Amino acid sequence: MPDRSRLGWTAAAVSTCLGVALTLAVRSDGPLPGEVGLVRWAHDHTPGLLDPVAGLLDALLTDLAAPAVFALLVALAWWSWGRYPAAVLALAGAATGLTRIADLVERPRPTPTLRWSGYSFGSGGYPSGHAVFVVLVFGTLALLARRHIPGPTGRRMAAALWTLVALACWLRVSRLEHWPADVLGGVLLALPALLAVVWLEARCARWLAGSRRLSRLLGI
Repeated sequence: MPDRSRLGWTAAAVSTCLGVALTLAVRSDGPLPGEVGLVRWAHDHTPGLLDPVAGLLDALLTDLAAPAVFALLVALAWWSWGRYPAAVLALAGAATGLTRIADLVERPRPTPTLRWSGYSFGSGGYPSGHAVFVVLVFGTLALLARRHIPGPTGRRMAAALWTLVALACWLRVSRLEHWPADVLGGVLLALPALLAVVWLEARCARWLAGSRRLSRLLGI
């Protein structure tokens, strides 16, 4: 267990450092080297059968729809696993709100011709809010699925959720919604928060066990 905890803290530190470095790098005017080629390749080689999935994810994760989707997921976690898992998911979701305040870097979205355009507030930007949301929320759901669904079913559900995270991030690039660095930045900046949620989820129940009122409130 100490080795696993040390690995988690190391991963969080590395991800934070890489996220900060990337944030500084993308402040330049124009895409990073290789971004245009990667976007073009992803756009040309992503199967068209994924378009309905991309459309559904876009509809569910807009600024207007995402809070309702998140509230529904918290309610489902409460109904399926109890109040404490729902509180853990709510904590992860609260961290995604930081991306809704303002973009860390004013980067425009790719144009259909992959030209660098002017930035307008609320359109584009760094990091990708979709990437932050799916890593934190679906990543926490994957953790809870492994905790509360025994056997192969829990592992399969966790694997399916992580596949959805990877797919959502890829589609943001292939559909010209974000430059690759925007999505990578979202992942790198969300990962330390996800690891913090994992760390707290395993310990808060023990910390709160001494308080009868809080234990009863959270169903511990």
